[in-house]
Amino acid sequence: MKTRLVYLFSITASLLFASCSDDDTVIDTESPEITIMEPHDDEEIAPGGELHFEALFTDNVELASYKIDVHSNFDGHDHASLKQSEGKTWSYSEVFQIEPGQTSFTAVQHIEVPETIDGMAISEGVYDVGVFVTDAAGNEAQAFVEVHIEGEHDDDHDH
Repeated sequence: MKTRLVYLFSITASLLFASCSDDDTVIDTESPEITIMEPHDDEEIAPGGELHFEALFTDNVELASYKIDVHSNFDGHDHASLKQSEGKTWSYSEVFQIEPGQTSFTAVQHIEVPETIDGMAISEGVYDVGVFVTDAAGNEAQAFVEVHIEGEHDDDHDH
């Protein structure tokens, strides 16, 4: 009888502990959010100048990383564009880690825009600034703004 009582207690305890397990874990399927504060759409930046980047990232659970990607939009993909000038096309891409445990993070970066690449002037025109943020669960969000890389030109043709 004592063995039967211990057996019954063991089964009851096992069922009780099984019902209180961590099976109630919620899977994060919500993408983080991006608010780009700078640069502004259609902002002009001179070759040799600086692209000031500032964005707010938020997530319901935990942020992990963000990426800034700047590339030419001379082919007009999904946007109207200016004609490309002669020169070398510039691009920039870098991934930054966010300290664990954060659900809100303000990113600030200062990105140097070169005047020349390999001794040739940088191509002026429309560039896309892409921002990608990933949360700890791997959900991603993206946002884009267009900037104009334009130098100051001397328009006096009456030399």
